[in-house]
Amino acid sequence: MKSAGLRSVNTHSKDANQGGQKRKASDVQDVNGPAQKKLKVPSRSRGPPQEKQGVVSGNNVLPAESLARPAGEPPAYSNFRAAICNSLEFFKQHQSGVQSDDKTATGILLNGKTTPRDILQSQLDDSGGGFNTDANGNYIRTKNQSLDCNNCTYLTNAMEKGQPVGVIIGKKAQGKGLYVNTLLSIELEHHFNVLDWFFVTDIWPEPQPTQRDGTSFIHYMMRLQKIDLDSASWWMPQGQERNGMFAVGQFQCRAFTCNSCNLSSKEIFQEGWCCQTMDCPNFFRFSRYGVDNDRLRYNDNFLNERAIRNSAIPIGDLIRDLPKLESGHYGSEAQYKNGIVCPECKCATQRKSWDGWTCDKCGFQLLMIPKNVDMLKIHEETEKTAGKNKKEFHLADNRILQSQHTVPGYEVTSFYLPNDPKNHDEARFIGSVTVFRPDKSVLERQGGLDDLFQEIQEATRVGDVQLQRRPAFCPGSHMEELTSHFACNMGADYKFGVVVKTSNSFETAPPPIMKALSRLTWCGAKAVELTTSHAHESGLSIDSTSMPDDFIDFNEELILGYFQESKISFHDDGEKELGPTVATLSLGSPSVMSFRGKKKTGFGTQDKAGHKMLSFMVKHGDAVIMHGTRIHQYFEHQVVACGIRRFGLTCRYIRPETIEDPVRRQLAIENGKVPLYWQKQAYTGEAA
Repeated sequence: MKSAGLRSVNTHSKDANQGGQKRKASDVQDVNGPAQKKLKVPSRSRGPPQEKQGVVSGNNVLPAESLARPAGEPPAYSNFRAAICNSLEFFKQHQSGVQSDDKTATGILLNGKTTPRDILQSQLDDSGGGFNTDANGNYIRTKNQSLDCNNCTYLTNAMEKGQPVGVIIGKKAQGKGLYVNTLLSIELEHHFNVLDWFFVTDIWPEPQPTQRDGTSFIHYMMRLQKIDLDSASWWMPQGQERNGMFAVGQFQCRAFTCNSCNLSSKEIFQEGWCCQTMDCPNFFRFSRYGVDNDRLRYNDNFLNERAIRNSAIPIGDLIRDLPKLESGHYGSEAQYKNGIVCPECKCATQRKSWDGWTCDKCGFQLLMIPKNVDMLKIHEETEKTAGKNKKEFHLADNRILQSQHTVPGYEVTSFYLPNDPKNHDEARFIGSVTVFRPDKSVLERQGGLDDLFQEIQEATRVGDVQLQRRPAFCPGSHMEELTSHFACNMGADYKFGVVVKTSNSFETAPPPIMKALSRLTWCGAKAVELTTSHAHESGLSIDSTSMPDDFIDFNEELILGYFQESKISFHDDGEKELGPTVATLSLGSPSVMSFRGKKKTGFGTQDKAGHKMLSFMVKHGDAVIMHGTRIHQYFEHQVVACGIRRFGLTCRYIRPETIEDPVRRQLAIENGKVPLYWQKQAYTGEAA
């Protein structure tokens, strides 16, 4: 279990017959023999060394025979980790193996990494983690594990509270195209599978079996017990459903008190008792000589005892109900971007479409087309966001030059981004960011930006603009991640890391798309004109190769739709096919746009990007124009939505001559042509 930071066995921390009280060794009655006296721990010496049979590899070995079919079906599954995380309430960790709430574990992923003493039975899980990756990509431990580490803390708190913990089992690569989990002797059809509700009963430290490199470190194990002891477990082989099912009180694990630290420990190994207090001088000393730590086996009484979960914390639904649009909601609140578990086939599925959900496996559909958001709601969100960002424009770095321009109907502000300090002898500035903020009349007049917002919302409702979430990382793999936003491309074909299929040429694009293109073309040309004129008049040292004086009309438009809490993380628009100018029109909820220096520039370091150098609020109707190819060489930017509905319509010029595929090149030329009708309707600014 790669990130969980503990070894775990599913059982109860309090024996039903002990009443949770610790007992001295002299008080312990063996269920198979007479009472024992307090144990005397021998010295560190373990007697004559015994020849080892071999070094433990760190992974259980797959059985030679073919794996059995499981006794049942998981309550939820997916071949994509992100789908599981987005569809479940108890586990949302895309990287770590433990999910926590208020520093208490609520979910665990056992993702294929196992060691010889890891166990998963019908009602029990015993496993551990805390691995790092070595130079060869193998997961190993490199130091002793601390009980103070985050995951240990979360699991300890869960044990003390009796918190229900949902468990998911995953698979790891076991050769090309083969994924398995060696804790199980069944076929796992899917990569990630929900098991059931468990609770933590025991946490203890122990020396791990020797690793491939000959090292061994102390790590923490955890024992989990299934909460419902009456139901059969689907992950057992067919015909063995009742194996490992025991009742409370049927088995009892003895506990002894150490004569050194005076603390109690259970007798968890068949080889005998040892103290499990890590800072005790007698930690892990057995009462007999010659015990090989690499070959320890857990005591059957320890594995088979069943505890009573004493907790007032309710056991929630393992799988949440399908979402329903609540009264007063618009359908783009954060909760409606979560995934669902298909009611037909139990496949966990992310929301990929603006319209709703489509099951990845069986095609089941749940439509929930967002309602139109009115301008009153947008104004409320803007006032709230402005209260948090009191400065309309916040300059985070004094190396950025700011200038104001006079344009009828707009407040226009330009920011000149500095060159990499190493290149100041060439030019001081390499690009500009110009913000057009419309006044009230431009927003509210007939055919203004308020109307355009309603038109684009309606276009998404009737299907003229079909917004989809696309793979952003590891496409096609079980670690695939989707974009946070929904997207659709129109005009020239544009591939920008995230593949967005062209849905329309400009010839067939709906009116709001063409109106936005027309506005952004005017804003782009005006921004280049204003910054070029200001730079010449002020004698600014600018990189003319990066910031040419001439503007090239846009031939592509990317439409991004944002739900609440959506964002587009730090990135650049530096693809070789792009011209020097990129323009974005923001409609709907406010957002915050930020710029920072990239790694390995004079603004950052070798290891990480620099701090935010420019950050400002983007309101409904604002247009932001970036001009300068080297902006994307030295800087990256992000946009974080601050409301429930935002559209970002971004236009670029795709240079057809840079597209190697002749078919794509010709398609870009044809799709990017602006129809004559829209050329005649071109936006030319506001009257003075």
